[in-house]
Amino acid sequence: MKIHHVGLNIQSEEETVDFYQNILGFHFEYQFDMPTELGDNIFGVNKQIKVFLYKKEDTLLELFVHSVNPYKSFSHICFEVKDRESIAAKCEKNKYQVIRIKRIDRADILFVKDKAGNIFELKT
Repeated sequence: MKIHHVGLNIQSEEETVDFYQNILGFHFEYQFDMPTELGDNIFGVNKQIKVFLYKKEDTLLELFVHSVNPYKSFSHICFEVKDRESIAAKCEKNKYQVIRIKRIDRADILFVKDKAGNIFELKT
């Protein structure tokens, strides 16, 4: 079994470019509007929602534009990247939260967040 895609809630359309494209390096595939009835039947959201698909290598993200952050959790996505420091620097420059936990004998733990609160761990 392998993961086909990951669906995430995001705050605005602009974040598809600002964070997912410009910082994480994903590329736009296509956009569609999820019909109200479908959103209500599956997710309990009774309104039409814009959905953007972005891809990087074999990873596909389905980004749902909906400004409600439903809850706090431990959910996150871990990406293995070549240069996590450049991604962290881009986040800081663009006012996205960077969480760095220093460790003495091992590499720092590094997480970044988009504006909807989605959390991404970055490993090299």
